[in-house]
Amino acid sequence: MLGWFLLLCALLFLRWQLLQKFLNRPNPDYFQYQKWHNRFYVGVVATGAMLGFGAALLMPYITTNVQIILHSALLAMCAGAIAYLSTSLRVYIAYMVTTMMPVTVWLFLQQNSDTYVLSFLYLFFMIAGWISVRRMNDLVNDALYYRYDNEILIDDLQRLLSSVSRNNKALEKISTTDELTGISNYRAFRVHLEDVWRQYAGNKVQVSLIKLNLDYFQEFNAHYGQEPADEKLVQLARLLNEQISHKSQLAARLHGAEFALLLPGVSCENARQVAETLQRALAGLAIEHSRSRVDEYLTLSIGIGSQTVAADSSSRELLVRVDTALKLAVERGRNRIEVLEG
Repeated sequence: MLGWFLLLCALLFLRWQLLQKFLNRPNPDYFQYQKWHNRFYVGVVATGAMLGFGAALLMPYITTNVQIILHSALLAMCAGAIAYLSTSLRVYIAYMVTTMMPVTVWLFLQQNSDTYVLSFLYLFFMIAGWISVRRMNDLVNDALYYRYDNEILIDDLQRLLSSVSRNNKALEKISTTDELTGISNYRAFRVHLEDVWRQYAGNKVQVSLIKLNLDYFQEFNAHYGQEPADEKLVQLARLLNEQISHKSQLAARLHGAEFALLLPGVSCENARQVAETLQRALAGLAIEHSRSRVDEYLTLSIGIGSQTVAADSSSRELLVRVDTALKLAVERGRNRIEVLEG
């Protein structure tokens, strides 16, 4: 039992060291999402397996009263993990199964009525936990993605993110990061835009926003395949990150092949120069696109909007302006930049 406890402490210490390495990485705004997600997943599974198999091995050597305490502790740890792991259904299910399944199997193998009842209770708890976390995961994701225009819900999201940050900063980063490209996702973009608007309200600071879309990217994906298409999205995300010069600026993947670059304190003309730089950088990569109707290479349609943050202004005005500019760029032939300045 002492050896098992020491191994568990050693595992938790290694996970703590990995967390410190993640938090202290050189570039806090960009990281290899899949690599760090896999490390986190392995750490959670290893911890669950250590708890589950350790408890199963200890059961024959402890009294009935201590067994009851151990059962209660395992159930409590799985229930408590819902608050930390509900943002990732796969991670929570792996933790719950590795923690509870070894003891469930041990109880079933005892072949008496009491242990049969307990083993079925364990199975019932696992099924109930899976259903609850799946439902919670769906509700959280739907609320975060579809209801950002409501300012009260944005405040709720910020409180949720702050709560997650207090409990586990690594999970907060994962919940606001696009899984494929490693840059910010739509949720983080909307929250950051509202933060910028509140920060500069009444200061008459000009905020520019660039929205860009890869031309005929669905055709590119269908012709060249999913993996090459994903690689091009990652390349574009890197080009966007290279334009970031201040911590208040943000690059984000909104959905599909649509990206955004938020530039507080940047004039409309300077934002246009940034957009032209992005077009030249993509053209320099000379990515073949035989299914494009505007060029033989992969191109960008870009909409730019700029607005001075006044006390009575709304970020929604800027979003509508930029969406309109991007729509004009597409309607007027793609592979072009359209600007609407407020």
